[in-house]
Amino acid sequence: MKTRLMLLTAAIALSGCNNAMDSMPDPSPEQEKAAQVAYEDLRDGKYDEFLAQLEPKLQAEFQNNEKIMKRFSRSIPQGEYKSKTIMRKNLEENNGKPSEYKVSYEIAYPKNLVQYDVSFDRPNGSTKIRNFNIQVFGE
Repeated sequence: MKTRLMLLTAAIALSGCNNAMDSMPDPSPEQEKAAQVAYEDLRDGKYDEFLAQLEPKLQAEFQNNEKIMKRFSRSIPQGEYKSKTIMRKNLEENNGKPSEYKVSYEIAYPKNLVQYDVSFDRPNGSTKIRNFNIQVFGE
């Protein structure tokens, strides 16, 4: 009985997570394009073009740490990917800090899987990237 109750509770909690993500708006077409262009520019080593997609604070961080930018660039698989899916969306609002709308993409390549996390100010807001992270899994 306890096991059934725990499974039911877990199922309800997980369905709530999906509903919360469904209620969060997708990035605007302009934000989608900015995220895609930044990813491709970084992958292709077009650093000036990549930096132009970032908010000034993040832009300054990468200009001061060019090695980090180049390390991200080298980690991205070359070639065309098979699919790109939004896995997660959330809006963080903290007192005293600007809001951050985070979108996590899963990008599938033949031998790799890339998790690309990109943040904007809010859904349907600015196209300047507030923060990002890239993790590559596989070969």
